[in-house]
Amino acid sequence: MSDFSEMAEAFEQARTAPDVTDRASGLEEADRIGGVASVVAKMQGQGAEFCADCDVEIPDARRKAYPSAVCCVECQSIREARAV
Repeated sequence: MSDFSEMAEAFEQARTAPDVTDRASGLEEADRIGGVASVVAKMQGQGAEFCADCDVEIPDARRKAYPSAVCCVECQSIREARAV
């Protein structure tokens, strides 16, 4: 099963959960799956098609120049500024 389908399944379970606790658990599971997939992709040198912070498509030029990019240039600049 792909990470996307696992996340979609977790979101669907959260959406249809009978109570708040079950909904929260489903959302937490979806978030965990997405986080693990992101870390694995980084370790394999794979970047993302969409920015992890703003969800805007990362331009092809950036993805070619920096194949493991997971953020657009603007969001990466913000991350670097916060790290200082």
